[in-house]
Amino acid sequence: MTEVKNIDLGQPIEYGFLGIKKRLNIIKKYINLHNKYLLDIGCGNGAQTLEFLNYVSKCVAIDIEIKRLETFRYKLLKENIENCEIKQMDASSLQFPDKTFDVITCIETLEHVLNQKKSLSKMDRVLKNNGSLILSIPNKWWIFETHGANLPLLPWNRVPFFSWLPKKIHDRYAYARIYTRKEIADLVEKAGFRNIKIEFMMPPLDNLRNKFLQKILRRIIFPLEKSPLRIFGVSIFIFAKK
Repeated sequence: MTEVKNIDLGQPIEYGFLGIKKRLNIIKKYINLHNKYLLDIGCGNGAQTLEFLNYVSKCVAIDIEIKRLETFRYKLLKENIENCEIKQMDASSLQFPDKTFDVITCIETLEHVLNQKKSLSKMDRVLKNNGSLILSIPNKWWIFETHGANLPLLPWNRVPFFSWLPKKIHDRYAYARIYTRKEIADLVEKAGFRNIKIEFMMPPLDNLRNKFLQKILRRIIFPLEKSPLRIFGVSIFIFAKK
């Protein structure tokens, strides 16, 4: 797999977005989060992590962006939530003992890390035997490049079908990696994981400003998650065991 030359940190999902619940609903179909010790990698502002905290017994949430962690810390204090510890930490240098966590979540983060193979290896190390790994990453076959790209002569960086170009071209200009289901499955398997299951999610369209159009498109797109066309979803979910 080639490496993206212009990789950036991306933006976390915003509080209250539908995408948060859509992700959680997919995860709950495959993994029981109740009373688990969770490591959430790339927690950002904590918008997604807060939903996990309603189920797990305790959580460590990590990110490398201190300002986002400060936003999350303030949110925890404001809502008097005590089952989550926040740490500034890189995914490729997880500073925890071996076999610490029951579940590891890495939601829309792996595509941004500098060393994805090392990061997955570290996840394998700190996950308990028979523990669960949950990843979500951008799907190559979604119509738009969701993270944008530094394209010459094109100020609008959400160019349709740019993600469908050969990886050598995509990775030269894109701001994040994209994956096919085979690519991500192979990466996860080589890192030592097993029992790999794959799911797809259609875009929640949270950023669509026209609410009427948003409502109509959601009615059209969401049912596709139960059809063969789900392989063109915006995100791929990976569920795997240690």
